[in-house]
Amino acid sequence: MIHWFAQAGLKPARITGLEESLEKKTQRHRKVLQQRKLQNLERILDLAMEYSPNKEVGEEALDPDWFFNYIRMAEDIYSPAMQELWAKILAVEVGQPGTFSMRSLSTLTQLTQKDAKVFRTAVSLASRRRGDFSPRILYGYTIKPSLLSVLSLKRGQQLNLAQFGLAYPDLLSLMDLGLIYSTEIESGELDNKKRSEWRICGETLQLSARRSGTVLTYYKFTSTGAELFRLVSGKPHDTYLQALRNMLQGAFDIY
Repeated sequence: MIHWFAQAGLKPARITGLEESLEKKTQRHRKVLQQRKLQNLERILDLAMEYSPNKEVGEEALDPDWFFNYIRMAEDIYSPAMQELWAKILAVEVGQPGTFSMRSLSTLTQLTQKDAKVFRTAVSLASRRRGDFSPRILYGYTIKPSLLSVLSLKRGQQLNLAQFGLAYPDLLSLMDLGLIYSTEIESGELDNKKRSEWRICGETLQLSARRSGTVLTYYKFTSTGAELFRLVSGKPHDTYLQALRNMLQGAFDIY
């Protein structure tokens, strides 16, 4: 406790005693915090310069309101891992103003290192359908009731995402942060005469439903989650991809 309070320029009263006035303690506290905030911003700027693909500003000017709100939030980012995320945001935003919303910045201030780790796991399981900006985590499918499906008693299958590092409490955490929607989502009925193309764990799969009434089930990233998705490089989860393939083969032809 003494170590961490010292990082904020504070010492136990029994140590300082009457040697220092309240004014001096306040000055030391403020000075240490200001120095640390300055160090945070300098570190983020150094990293942003490294991440920036080019050192020139894009054609569109950076929004000054966005920038100074960014500075106000970024100065309170102390974790090296989180500073890297903030640096990447700045590098991208300078080149392409308007990429990250203020809502995304506000959400990012709430993320702990643990939250960031959970989000990285979610990214490693994410899929993107061709032509669709929003990532999603596929975990199952259902076949809407028909005479054939009722007789076969086959209504669908689901994966347990906890087997791949994303337990339900983790999903709830991402929902509370506003990074994924709070309800499970079903796609519309897939046309069994057409293929849909998906980018999953670094591979491209084309899916063709064998029966009408087949729908995919998934967790969808929110607009904020989709923006932050661009910052996080999740390592493709091969085990999940193989399990997803095996499951989908029950209702889809995979190309």
